[in-house]
Amino acid sequence: MIPAYRVLIDLDALASLPRSGKRRGTVLGMLAGLADNADLGGDFEISDPETSRPFQVSCVAGYAITWWIDHPVLEVKIIDIRETPLP
Repeated sequence: MIPAYRVLIDLDALASLPRSGKRRGTVLGMLAGLADNADLGGDFEISDPETSRPFQVSCVAGYAITWWIDHPVLEVKIIDIRETPLP
């Protein structure tokens, strides 16, 4: 059995979420789900141009969430949450 990852969230990333409501709950639920499902990846992947580290990006409830898996310490690190522009 694969152990669950700890999900760590940068406090600055949380600032872009509303303080309450359905959208916040949906995003936080998705983040909690990463503990058991991070290996499934995000909606797409980008690479840091300086370090070539792959970042996953998941789009949920009108937000783009950028995260990466730190496999050696079994952690998922949420580094950015941004509201996506409306079409």
